[in-house]
Amino acid sequence: MKIIYALLTIMLFAGIKQSKAQTAKTVSGIVKDSTGLSVIGATIKLKAGKDSVMTATDANGAFTFNNVQSATFDLTFTSIGFQSLKRHIITAGDNKPAALGTIVLKFESHMLNGVTITDINPVKLKEDTIEFKADAYKVRDNAPVEDVLKKLPGVDIDKDGNMTAQGKSVTKVRVNGKDFFGGDLKTATKNLPADIVENIQIIDDYGDQANLTGVKTGEPEKILNITVKPSKNYGYFGQATVGDGADAIPQEKDNRYVASATAFSFSGDRQLALLGNLNNTNTNLFSFGGGGPRSGGPGGPPPGAGSSTSANGITTARSLGLNYRDSWGKKITAYGSYSYSDNTTNTISSTIQNNAALGSQIINNVSSNQTDEKINHRFNFNIEYKPDTVNYLKFVPTITYAGVKTNQSASSLIQQNDATVSDYNLLSTLSSSAPNYGANLLYNHRFNSKGRNFSINVSAGSAKLDQTQNPVYTYLSGTANAPINQLINTNVRTDTVGTTLSYMEPISKHSYLELNYAYHYAYTTSDKETDTLTTLGTRNNYALLSNDYNFTFITNKFGLNYRYIQKKYNYTLGISAQPSILEGNSLTTGTQTRVTTFNVAPTARFIYNFSRSQSLSLNYNGASNQPTYNELQPVVDFSNASYPVQGNANLKPEFNNNFTLRYNQFNFASGNILFTNLSFTQTNNKIVANTISYPKVYTPNAKLAGTILTNYLNADGFYGGNANYVFAKPWEKRKYTLMLTGNIAYNNNISYISNVAADTYDMTTEKNIAKNMVITQGTKFRLDITDVIDAELSASYSINHTDNSISTANVNNNFKTINLGLNGKNYVFKDYTLSYDYSKVIYQGYTGATNPNILNVYAERRFLKNNIGTLRLSAFDLFNQNTGYTSTGTGTYTTQTQANRLGRYYLLSFTLKLQKFAGKRPSPGDGPPGGPGGRFPGGGMGGPPPGGE
Repeated sequence: MKIIYALLTIMLFAGIKQSKAQTAKTVSGIVKDSTGLSVIGATIKLKAGKDSVMTATDANGAFTFNNVQSATFDLTFTSIGFQSLKRHIITAGDNKPAALGTIVLKFESHMLNGVTITDINPVKLKEDTIEFKADAYKVRDNAPVEDVLKKLPGVDIDKDGNMTAQGKSVTKVRVNGKDFFGGDLKTATKNLPADIVENIQIIDDYGDQANLTGVKTGEPEKILNITVKPSKNYGYFGQATVGDGADAIPQEKDNRYVASATAFSFSGDRQLALLGNLNNTNTNLFSFGGGGPRSGGPGGPPPGAGSSTSANGITTARSLGLNYRDSWGKKITAYGSYSYSDNTTNTISSTIQNNAALGSQIINNVSSNQTDEKINHRFNFNIEYKPDTVNYLKFVPTITYAGVKTNQSASSLIQQNDATVSDYNLLSTLSSSAPNYGANLLYNHRFNSKGRNFSINVSAGSAKLDQTQNPVYTYLSGTANAPINQLINTNVRTDTVGTTLSYMEPISKHSYLELNYAYHYAYTTSDKETDTLTTLGTRNNYALLSNDYNFTFITNKFGLNYRYIQKKYNYTLGISAQPSILEGNSLTTGTQTRVTTFNVAPTARFIYNFSRSQSLSLNYNGASNQPTYNELQPVVDFSNASYPVQGNANLKPEFNNNFTLRYNQFNFASGNILFTNLSFTQTNNKIVANTISYPKVYTPNAKLAGTILTNYLNADGFYGGNANYVFAKPWEKRKYTLMLTGNIAYNNNISYISNVAADTYDMTTEKNIAKNMVITQGTKFRLDITDVIDAELSASYSINHTDNSISTANVNNNFKTINLGLNGKNYVFKDYTLSYDYSKVIYQGYTGATNPNILNVYAERRFLKNNIGTLRLSAFDLFNQNTGYTSTGTGTYTTQTQANRLGRYYLLSFTLKLQKFAGKRPSPGDGPPGGPGGRFPGGGMGGPPPGGE
């Protein structure tokens, strides 16, 4: 009997096993979002009874479960940024594969609570946006956003905080989609703490009107958008830094100091930011991008972690700024900022300029000591009004002011074939003020019919420049070709008005037709009076150097665009016609000019999204560019005695044809990233320089004797192209990252070179084609272990080569540069940090160039409760080799300049950081931030002290 029972038991289990084997099957499907793109890395949980198993979608959004032994089961789909989905599945009781088809997930607008992420998708590719998840790029507590940006593939931050992305300069910053401090990039990257950031987006922005209509034409602006975590929407954080130090050079012993304060307050829609800075370590708070005719150059925001600034000169900076954002009710959003700076910069430089000339070599050696005092004000405000779901109104007034006072002493020696042409000393003073007022109004209306849209954008502005300049020359030898003592008063004003209209009509389910019209009017008046000092000590008007000139530039642009939209791709095809009129009138000479042009340009834009991680875009546009005042005014400007300038009132506007091609790919499985860009520009009627070399004796106009006069002509034949790539390969959850970057740029530059014979005064003019190619290849290796080490090793090699079609121009160049670098931070005993930044530059082909070694280090200690205090000792440029060296080259000259920079110095600084955040509005019983004692708990906001970071 026992044998029989045993046999029956074996047969029973065998039958059960066979039954299960017969029902085991493969279950598969594809997960997509509501736009039809694959969802990569989505988690799928299969539960049958008490058993469960999990898997994730691959790079195509596909998933598979093998050996599913139940005919009925539940599937749960989850992915960051999407609503979770649960489905009960009933299949046939056999072993045939069960294909579930496409599962669609809806986007999630709220945060998921209680989810622990072990790894996250660091990159998302959208049509015109690359989005990086900030938490995927770990940084030290209290680090600024800039530390995160330095780790992003395709993003470069130089020592002065200037940012490029995919080879193009980033010009503006937004926080939660709104301009921050008027879009001043470094105010956000240097001062916002990284731990409040959710995402970082690099956007190709075509303007507000294009974002509303969806029809994007023209050249986009590369901007940065920082989104704040919802858990940080309510909170306060602040930072104050004071520091003192001294130069290590015995003969200088200048005191170095820094004092700064930063305060931010977030309360839902209301955001406030207050920034202030005072230092003499070349660490500007704001970038005003100009500030008058002689401003710019030195300065910039605080340099990167423990780095020396690469700005020329020594700057004392005083800055203050306020940023505001809030909702005025449910329909109005307001945001704006005010920024102020008062900077003084002293620059000592020496320049060797090799000028293009036919059959001879003209070299100019210049030494200069210049002090600039610059005052800048900038105010902008934005009011957005949304009365309902179909109407939108935005009003933006702006006011800026730039004032400059300059004192300069210089010497100039010009030699032609080793013979002295001119040798003089110069003392010059300059004072200028440049107020600028503007306003922009944008209105958009969406009709009830889907896709029907009308928008109008109106802008107006007025810019003024009042300038007084007094150059005084002391001629040592050679020709005295300019009045010895001039007083030049210049008053320039430009008034502009423009409008753009757009109407979009749907013509099918997926296609739209857009009609647009743009009008632009600019009127410029310039009154330049030059008085010279007589031997009797009086001043007389010098008519040859005075001019009252005005010109008007008017364009009308008519366009028609066809737009077709599908889930995976969309394209725009269009054509535009643009007539323009340029009229000029010199009241001094009675000269009148009128130039009309008519350009027709097609428009093409194509976007193809292979998946959520792979996209291709192609864009073409055409646009005109008007001549500037200096290029038009017909009177000789002798502000620089050796290089006078004379405009050409008969110039035509340029017309540019621009092509761009972009391909981006992110591999979810490996984490590999590839960004590629290709651009090409061809210009009709390119405005080019014509340099005329006059002999030492020139009797028809003695003032031109020994000078190199620049005037301007239109020329065809200019074109240029640029290609770059970025490849990044991370592993071990981005603890290690290898990045390869490459760039090649080619320009076919056009210029004219003229020479006046010394005996007959006959002029010979030849067209010069300067073919310039720049090739750069670089590599970086990053090591990121949170709270242990954050380091980067880099190397790059660059070739800059120019060939001129006129071999006797003597301005060919073949320069090579090698850059080596190592920078990083080591974290010791939890609260100690050792930072180092070493760079080595090797120049080849440059005259008199040094190969500097730059080493900056600092050691800091965090202390007090919650590490709110930081004490740092910094040493900058330990080898004292931070001398500025730059070179430029065109078809008419090459220059090599050396300038003073902030050298070796030490700084001891203390930083106090306070913060408190909540994910929702605090209840009335929560009390003031930090409790009754007023102390903010928690670690820190912002970066290390200015002057060291």
